[in-house]
Amino acid sequence: MINVCFCKKNKHETKKLYKFLKQTYTIKVKRKGCLGKCKTCKKGPFALIDGEMVKGNTVDELFCEVTYRLAKDWWEFRRK
Repeated sequence: MINVCFCKKNKHETKKLYKFLKQTYTIKVKRKGCLGKCKTCKKGPFALIDGEMVKGNTVDELFCEVTYRLAKDWWEFRRK
């Protein structure tokens, strides 16, 4: 199962994206106090998907990146 983690200290509206993903998708979505990516966190919205950083200039771009990654994983899974 895919794990998506958001930093609670990120001030770029990632809380809204966290709530949306948690309600909409059947994936593990978590918010943690600090993910140790402070430079990235200050610059813009980001998430960790299975430990890999995904960034966007806006929360909308981050949403596109996260859903792209979910779709990509789905198609890789289907090929098996």
